[in-house]
Amino acid sequence: MSLPIVFIHRTAEEHVGLCMQQAKYSNPSSRVILIGSPENKYLSTGNTEHFLLSHFYQSAQAFSHVYKHSTSNTYEYNLFCFQRWFILRDFMRNQGIERCCYLDSDVMLFTDISKRYNEEFDDFTFEYTWTTVCDLEKLNQFCDYATKFFRDPLHYETLLQFAKEIGDVPISDMVLFILFHNYALRRKATYGIVANGFFDHNLNCPFAPSCPQADSQDGKKQIYQKAGALFCKITGTTDYLPAHSLHFQGHAKAYIPFFGSQAIPNTDDFMFFDYATCKWVHAEP
Repeated sequence: MSLPIVFIHRTAEEHVGLCMQQAKYSNPSSRVILIGSPENKYLSTGNTEHFLLSHFYQSAQAFSHVYKHSTSNTYEYNLFCFQRWFILRDFMRNQGIERCCYLDSDVMLFTDISKRYNEEFDDFTFEYTWTTVCDLEKLNQFCDYATKFFRDPLHYETLLQFAKEIGDVPISDMVLFILFHNYALRRKATYGIVANGFFDHNLNCPFAPSCPQADSQDGKKQIYQKAGALFCKITGTTDYLPAHSLHFQGHAKAYIPFFGSQAIPNTDDFMFFDYATCKWVHAEP
């Protein structure tokens, strides 16, 4: 059975539609769904679906009463980062969806997620907030976990202490994901390198220090294509690692139009994307 792919986004931005179309292109048998607002309904074309976020907001609203703000991000933004998981949970309940792939609106998917074995995602689930395969049971657990850690003062202190231990980072859903993934689910870190490829952490960042590193260009991962498939090249080797997804975080969103499968040259020889010219260039053999 094909895995639904879900995006949650409140505003109308063109890159959202491009990422949805890429998800549909690489997963033609999957439902591709945007949970959004009236203003971004137009981003869902005939082969994708749109649902109003406001219809699945009840438990997200309840969470707002226990949320505590401890970050330089705006209150509304950081709260919504947590609320989206309650929205997704309530949407899955409403639609009878037991398992889905959730993507941030600046993530492009290049693999048919439904053709992967479920076991390949066991450790990856709830590791990344911007790209995850999750089931309803664990999402229920996470929503309860989030409520407990914000409502109970002792648990909140534990969360604050954990954030300090991992680099004195601000409290975000990413921090709670790590805590949930490592200690509640007791899963090992994959750093996105699963299923014989990688789900990208951030185009602007290298792989985790414990992983083999990829060649870079202009402070971003250098991305190659061959026969329409995307890869990183492992530094100092002739090995290429397939890209299951790319995360165009921040200013990298400007490159999204050039990475849709229909915009990639699809040649038999390796080509790489030149960020300076926004063109695909033949790579040296």
